[in-house]
Amino acid sequence: MKRKIFSLLAASALLVTVPIVAEASPGKVDRPVNLRSAPSASEGSVYRTLQPGTKLEVLAESNAYWLKVQAGDKVGYVSASYITYAKSAKGDTASSASPAASSSQVSTPPASPSKAPAAVKPAASPAPAVSPVKTSTEPAAPASPSVQPTGSGTVTKNVNFRAEPVTGSDVYRVLSAGETFAAVELTNSAWLKITDASGVTGYVSTSYVNYTLADGSTNANASVPTETSSPTTPPPASTVTPQPDAGSTVPVDPSLILPPPTIPSVGVVGAEAADQVLANALSLQGITHYGFGKNVAPVLFDCSSFTRYVFGQVGVDIPVGTAYQKDVGIAVDKDDWQKGDLLFFWSSVPGLIGHVGIYDGEGHLVHNSSSKDGVAVADLSLKYWQDHYVSARRVLQ
Repeated sequence: MKRKIFSLLAASALLVTVPIVAEASPGKVDRPVNLRSAPSASEGSVYRTLQPGTKLEVLAESNAYWLKVQAGDKVGYVSASYITYAKSAKGDTASSASPAASSSQVSTPPASPSKAPAAVKPAASPAPAVSPVKTSTEPAAPASPSVQPTGSGTVTKNVNFRAEPVTGSDVYRVLSAGETFAAVELTNSAWLKITDASGVTGYVSTSYVNYTLADGSTNANASVPTETSSPTTPPPASTVTPQPDAGSTVPVDPSLILPPPTIPSVGVVGAEAADQVLANALSLQGITHYGFGKNVAPVLFDCSSFTRYVFGQVGVDIPVGTAYQKDVGIAVDKDDWQKGDLLFFWSSVPGLIGHVGIYDGEGHLVHNSSSKDGVAVADLSLKYWQDHYVSARRVLQ
């Protein structure tokens, strides 16, 4: 009789411990997201940034926030908030039901034989299966204290959404102007802790947002003048003025475009952002195509709307149009190029800038090429680029 009971216990244990393998589910990237080596924003490294429209396979749900995926030939982890995918049945109900089945199998044998008191005592061991039910209700209680009052806010200018209130910390993504969020608390005068619309909590610079905290304190009246009263003047003028030309389907001679009334402001961003700019640019290979005067993110750009897009992803706002971009930031001599610098070239008229790309720090130009119909990497030692070079500007300072 004891042998039967132990075999029943062994069988029930197998029902609980046998892993259930879920098939990969197809998925698609909704917003730019980092493909990481670990399911954490603070551990591991970033392989590359996946752009909207990228198809991938969801291999597993690591937890409520992270997915294990395969994108091309690379396996890594992405935030679940940025992916659309078909959730496959994981068999959770089967696995949760199996402990119940095992307890019933163990409890029935003691009922039939009354002569085996020793066998009845092991039946008491499954009783702790009831205790997890109590412990599962206990964690629910702390949930209410963890909910703290929050305020609200709006992004006034593209800004990095970071994991920590430090400039060099990981960037979850770039929040676009107009996005709303829950304002959690003011960490200090420079950083605001927020929760975005997808439920991710992180930090943003207070200079790029309007917010009102739960206690009623706000910067809503101060933040608008902060941007518009800046000595290097208004982002609105820099972004609105060139847009008609950028969206036009009629080719426009850059020499006929009048310069904006003031040179647009370029935010001060750490040099480490150059790596992210280049990663963003290269991740668009196969996704972005070339269209003169086009600015349809992320599938159709010309050379300058492409550079504007990838710099905008790290919070740097530059205008569309080589006629405008040639004046942003600071001038750089040819011998002083650094990773992330904008390089300008003439196309048809010697000396008249008609093309722009990004220097990768290793003798190459990353650019949106009309001849390649998309993002390409060019060798700057080739005679064509040497002969057509005009100037360079540094916007990552």
